[in-house]
Order: sequence, then structure tokens, then C-alpha cells
Amino acid sequence: MSNYIGSSEFKNVDATAGVRPLLTFSGSLWEVHPRYQHFKGLMMDFFRGLPEVEKIEVEGLQYVISLSVGEQVSEQDLPSILFRVYLLKSKRVAGSKFPRIELEEMGPRMDFKLGRWKEAAEDVMKMALKKAKDTTVPKTKKNVEIDRMGDKLGRIHVGVQDLRKLQTRKLRGLKRGREEDDEKSAKVKRKKEEATAAEWVDEE
Repeated sequence: MSNYIGSSEFKNVDATAGVRPLLTFSGSLWEVHPRYQHFKGLMMDFFRGLPEVEKIEVEGLQYVISLSVGEQVSEQDLPSILFRVYLLKSKRVAGSKFPRIELEEMGPRMDFKLGRWKEAAEDVMKMALKKAKDTTVPKTKKNVEIDRMGDKLGRIHVGVQDLRKLQTRKLRGLKRGREEDDEKSAKVKRKKEEATAAEWVDEE
């Protein structure tokens, strides 16, 4: 590290403590060179903070950390990384809904020079980058969802049904009573007796 200048030497208002910065990486080496890619990952992990957020209000963006690197001249000589921190200032523009953003350096300022570096073995690197399973996220089940009231709803997919073979539930209320059955059987028995008596009369 070289050319260090602390924040106390810059005469401006510091950003609010605890506010997350906006990171910018300028230069093509951040995307193609493995050593610069590794350094970029370290900076993003260091300034990201926990817990992670997906959205942030515009007022929450108060300062920018800029890391820029020039073009590589030779394989042995790697360009320095310029670390700069700027304060974001928004000013109203007449006739426009969007403010004009200005940057004012607030420090600290420093230059990094990449030194010795030893790449890990492939199996060690794979193990180091392995992420543990997040047990806090519930497992999603297929065709199962929860509505706004908190009730669990399931969806079942069935084939074409033949309603002629559908078995319905037999209800007791639809059954004939015992008295009705006894009365019907008595009528049948009486008819049989009358028919038998009529046959005897005809034979005589």
C-alpha cells in the first residue's frame, strides 16, 4: 500500500455510520485477470455486510468506493489499484425530476500493489467455495401453496374420469324405512294368496 491519505485530511462531511457503500470497479482486468478477480471478490465480501438486501432507497446511497486499475503493460508488472472514496451530493435541477449527482472525495485514499500470490490447489479451492445449505428457507413442495389466510392448498392432477363407474356415498336418509318395506312385502304376499285362491276356484 502506498500514497495513503486519511479521512481526517479531507474537509467535508462524513457519511452516516452503518450505511452501505456503492462499489464501482473500473478497468478490464477486473473481469479477465485471476488475481484482480480474487481481489474484487475480497472487496465485495468485505463491504457487502449482513444481512444481504435486494433493494435500497436512494437516500441510503451516501458514498461511493471506487477501485480502478489501468491496463497491463507486461505479465510481470501488474498495475496498481487506486482506492478512492467519494461523497455523493445530489442537487436539484430546474425543470427536471431527477437531481444532478456530484462526487466529492472524502477519503481515505490509498494505492494497492499486488505482491506475492499463491493459487490454491483445485480441490482445496473447490472445498473453500462450497456453500452450506440454507436451512432457514423452507422447502417448496410441488402443487402446494399457502393463501393469504395462511391455509395450505393442494392441487391434485387426475386423468379422465368415467362418471358411470363413480361410487357415491350411500346416505341413510335416502334408504326406505323398515315399516315401508314391511308394508310392501305384505302387499306382495297378499297378491300371491289372492292369485292362489283364484286358481283353486277355477279348478273346482
